[in-house]
Amino acid sequence: MTKRYHLIIWALFICALAALAYGIFRPSPPEKLFENSDKVGHFIAFFGVSFLGRLAIQKLPAIIYWGSWFGLAGLLEYLQGELRPMRHFSIEDAYANAIGVAIALTVFLIAKRIFSRPKTTN
Repeated sequence: MTKRYHLIIWALFICALAALAYGIFRPSPPEKLFENSDKVGHFIAFFGVSFLGRLAIQKLPAIIYWGSWFGLAGLLEYLQGELRPMRHFSIEDAYANAIGVAIALTVFLIAKRIFSRPKTTN
């Protein structure tokens, strides 16, 4: 991985992490765009941040990295309900967070397998 690519991934990860923190801890919930739009937002946020984070932080053992994100999936949702008076804990949101992390893990493993294959020449 080139240094420039690594810096771009880190910048994207930090921006996504800041957006996730804002979304989780903003004073009031986002407006409902469609049925379960909140769950879709949780899924996309946790998928994106955990996937970009793994690209940025590859030296950390996978079990620690992904385990931390699965823990954060529930913990951040709980803290949202505890720290923001107009927000509440939702187990469904925590599940959406965890599913986002699980799909990110799956996509990361598939991509890693595809891109680590040796090149064959005919």
